[in-house]
Amino acid sequence: MQTDVLGVDVGGTAIKTWWAGAAGPTVPTPRDDGTGERTADVIAGLAADLPVSAIGLAVPGIVDDEAGIARHSVNLGWRDVPLRALVSERSGRPTTLTHDVRAGGVAEWRTGAGAGRDGALLFAPLGTGLALALVDASGRPAGNGWAGEVGQLRYPSGPHAGLRVEQVASAGGLAARFGAPDAATVLAASIAGDARAAAAWDETVEAVAEVLAWAVAVSGPATVVVGGGLALAGEALFAPLRHAFAARLGELPHPALVAAEHGSSAGALGAALLAGDLLAAG
Repeated sequence: MQTDVLGVDVGGTAIKTWWAGAAGPTVPTPRDDGTGERTADVIAGLAADLPVSAIGLAVPGIVDDEAGIARHSVNLGWRDVPLRALVSERSGRPTTLTHDVRAGGVAEWRTGAGAGRDGALLFAPLGTGLALALVDASGRPAGNGWAGEVGQLRYPSGPHAGLRVEQVASAGGLAARFGAPDAATVLAASIAGDARAAAAWDETVEAVAEVLAWAVAVSGPATVVVGGGLALAGEALFAPLRHAFAARLGELPHPALVAAEHGSSAGALGAALLAGDLLAAG
C-alpha cells in the first residue's frame, strides 16, 4: 500500500489513525459536534502535520460511501454529515469515506487474517455492538449505506423478544445483560462456576452463530473473520462458536472461521487502503 496516505477511524470517543505502515496518533473525538465540522478540523490538522497525498475516513452507523455522507451515526450524534467534503475542503487532499466495519473487513482481507486466502471474506467484529461487512474476492467492500447492520434487527419473539440482535450477539450486549463492566468479567465468572454467567455466555455464542450462519448462506464467503472484544477470549469463544456455526450450516460449504489480526487498528488501516485505491485509480 502507499505510505503517504492517512487512514482515520472516527469513533464515539477517539479518532484513531494509520500512517506510514503503522498506527499513528490517537486523539479525542470532539464532543457535541453535530455538524461534523470540528471533527473535520481535527482531521485536517492531523493531515497538515504529515506529507499526506490522500485521506481515508471510516465512521460508524449508516454511511453512504458513494456520496461521502455519514447518514446516521448515533455515537457521534450525526445525521447527513458530508464528512468527505468537509475534510477534503479543509485539507486540500482527495478523501474517501466508508463504514468502519467495511474498512476493517478490507484490512483483514488484504493484510490480516484473510491475506492469501481465496474468495470473499465476511468480517464480524463483536464489540460494543454488531455489524457485518462483506469484502469481495477482489478486496473491495460490498454494499453501501445500511448494508451489514444486522445488529439493529429485533427479535420478534422468544426469550429475547424486543431486543436488538446486538444486545445479545456482542461483547457489549453480553456485559449489559449480565450487569458486568465487560465481557471478560462474564467469562471469568463462567469459568469460576457461575451458572448464570455460563448461560449468558452460551446464549451469546449461539446468537453469534445464528447471525453468521444466515449471513454465510446469503453471501457465500470463503472465510469468516471474527474480531472485537469478544474474540479476545480465544478458544473459549472459538471452540463453541465453530461447533454451533457448523451445526447450523449442515450440508452447506463451511468457510474457515478465524480470529481477526488487526484489532483496534483495522478501521484506520482499511480506510488508508481504500484511500490508496483512490490515488492508484488516478
